[in-house]
Formats: sequence, C-alpha cells, structure tokens
Amino acid sequence: MKQRTQLVLRIVVSHFVLLIGLIISSIIIKKDAFLVLSIAQSVLFIIYFAGYWEFFGLRFKRFFCALIQFLLLAILAWKIYFQIYLEVNLNLIIPLGVIQLYLLVELIKILLVIFKKDASAVEIEFPFRQGTYLITDGGNSKTSRLMNYHYYFPTHKKNNTNNSMLYATDIVKIHTDKPSFFPELNDNYSIFGEKVYSPMPGMVLKVVNDIPDNNPYSGNYPYNTGNTIVIKNADLYLLLGHLKQGSILVNEGDTIKANDLIATAGNSGWTERPHLHMQLIKSQSHNYWKGQGISVLFNNRNLYKNRLIKI
Repeated sequence: MKQRTQLVLRIVVSHFVLLIGLIISSIIIKKDAFLVLSIAQSVLFIIYFAGYWEFFGLRFKRFFCALIQFLLLAILAWKIYFQIYLEVNLNLIIPLGVIQLYLLVELIKILLVIFKKDASAVEIEFPFRQGTYLITDGGNSKTSRLMNYHYYFPTHKKNNTNNSMLYATDIVKIHTDKPSFFPELNDNYSIFGEKVYSPMPGMVLKVVNDIPDNNPYSGNYPYNTGNTIVIKNADLYLLLGHLKQGSILVNEGDTIKANDLIATAGNSGWTERPHLHMQLIKSQSHNYWKGQGISVLFNNRNLYKNRLIKI
C-alpha cells in the first residue's frame, strides 16, 4: 500500500470513524451511554487541539467539530428529556471510566503543551513572511506525543537524537488556491519554494545544499534533515531542515542577523511532503544532535501544534 494511502486511511479512521462510532454507540447502548458520550466529548476536544488538520483545511475543521459538538449535545438532551437508558452497567462502568480518565490525562497534557512556558525558552523571529502558517507538530513532545511526535518516535530514540528534538517544530503554509488533500506534487504545496529567513543571529556552522527534493509520499527517505542550515549562537544551535535543493544563500562561517534571507523551503531528506523543520538545541560541543532541545517562543507564545500564525 502506498504511503499516501496509508496516511489517508490512518487520519480518516482516527479523526472521523472513531467519533462517528462513538456517537452511534452512545445511541444504541442501553446502559452507561452517558459515559460513552463523555468519552466522545473528550475525543472531540483532543482531535480539535491535536488533530492533523493540514490536509482537510481549517474551515472544515471548524465545521466538522461544531457539527459533532451539536450532535453530542442533541443526543445528551434527548436522553435526559426522555429519560432514556439511565441505568448503570457495572461491567461497563469500570473499563469506560478508565478510558475516560486516560483521555482526560491526555487532554491535560495537551493544554500544558499549549500554555506552559519553559523557563529556558528563547524568543525567535518567525522564519517566514507574508502569509498564514500552521504548526503541524510543536511544543514539548515529551509531555504530549499527540502534539509533537518527535521525542517518542522510535527511529529518533534508536539514533539517540530524540532529546535534541524535544521541541522540534514543523511548519507548513495554509493556501486557498491549491489542492490541500494530500497533494502529490511539491508545487501544490504553498510552502515549497517559500523564502526562509533566519530566526536568530549567529554564525553559520553547517550547510548542506545538494540533496534532491523528494516526490511527496514516495517513501524510502534518507534519515537526515535534507538540505540544512545550522546557526550557532553561544551554546545554542538552531537547525533548519528539509530546505530546497540548491536554494541556500549562506556559507559555513558566515555571520548573519535575524531576519536575513537564507534559503527557500523544500522537501529534502526524511520528509514525506514539503514543510520546514526547525529545532533549537543547547549543546556544549558541535555534536548538537546529542544536545538538549530548547523551547522556542514567537510573540511570547509557544509554537504548539495547530497554532495558526499570520504574518
């Protein structure tokens, strides 16, 4: 099965089939349907905050979540008004209660990623100009893997790079004039070829500029960040990856300022579709992949998953 098809199926099942199944269950179950409704409500909140809405559009996100919320409230009102299925099933209440507790814990973790600021967080400039951008993975990935997969991803853990990726951030551009449902061409992604500006001042430590851009969802990607710029500032290392082949405008050893034009976004390295990968690392040596990931702020707010940024 092609990677694109796998991703479509996984997201459709986790975002839509699961919720619809819970709604149907809350209607047909004769006992503890209220607990099933509360589970559906928790799942809706989690999907709203941590779902992958890049491929469906933010307008659809608002419409779909509002529709599901209306259905949940309508079913609840119907059951209360007609006093339907008010009995308790002791065989169901314990496992359903455990599931609900787990979902509430995950929801709390999501809110911590959004609102809790790390004491060592660094304010940066946003790497793009003129447009609307979406954070597709971001925030403390150790706190919530639903908001940011980087820390717990098996390949990163196996290569011992996950600590440096603790706050790794992926960014795409929201578009209205191009197809958004898993496009199969790089040019159909607004982020592809978008100008990238330096988020902070420093010295250019490393440049990789000759890796071909992938075809979206082609699979078999090399385990690297593709065309990459690493900017060093004291003991901080800022890495910008998946840049477009041949687009980097700076050289190793250059001193640059924040907001300097340095490259364009691409789809090179270990990536299935065009986006910008950005991570800030604290390290006492140039072996930054073994360093510690540092939180970044823009306009004094975390770069958390599904944060919308208009420039």
